[in-house]
Amino acid sequence: MPKVGEPIKGMPRLSPQQQKFLDNYLHGDMTQTAAARAAGYKTPNVDAFRLLNNPKIQERLEEMREEMRAKYGVTIDRSVRDLKKMRDQALQEGKISAAIKAEELRLKATGLLVNKSHVTHENVENMDKEQIVQKLQQIMKKAQNRMIDVTPEEPEHILITETNKDSEPKDRE
Repeated sequence: MPKVGEPIKGMPRLSPQQQKFLDNYLHGDMTQTAAARAAGYKTPNVDAFRLLNNPKIQERLEEMREEMRAKYGVTIDRSVRDLKKMRDQALQEGKISAAIKAEELRLKATGLLVNKSHVTHENVENMDKEQIVQKLQQIMKKAQNRMIDVTPEEPEHILITETNKDSEPKDRE
């Protein structure tokens, strides 16, 4: 088993472009596509996917993460624990927005909350107003089909009535 930083037997070292991609991805707070774009790849979304599925890249990425853990003492477990403490403290102090932010970061760290966005590029310069409105409606319909409604259902209202031995039930007001 090679030590950290040593090349894997039978596998060449990373190219400067591949290393730049990993530096951007890990240290630059970039998405995989943005990291590939910044590293100079021609088709960043495809190249980023391929890079992250490459065993050589995966090995180096894990090495870099291990180096960060050793250098800064950062682990997911510790970060999630600290964010939980921050959330609880913020709740006790009545700082609801700080508690929500801490919980959001905690969920992102554990992978339970993932921000997804889809960018669509359309050339609207050659479209008239009706075509633009129609295209926006198509996009909205497509987005609505992808959404899941998590709104809780309204509870059924129960009428409370009193019964009198001699009469019909009366609604209580």
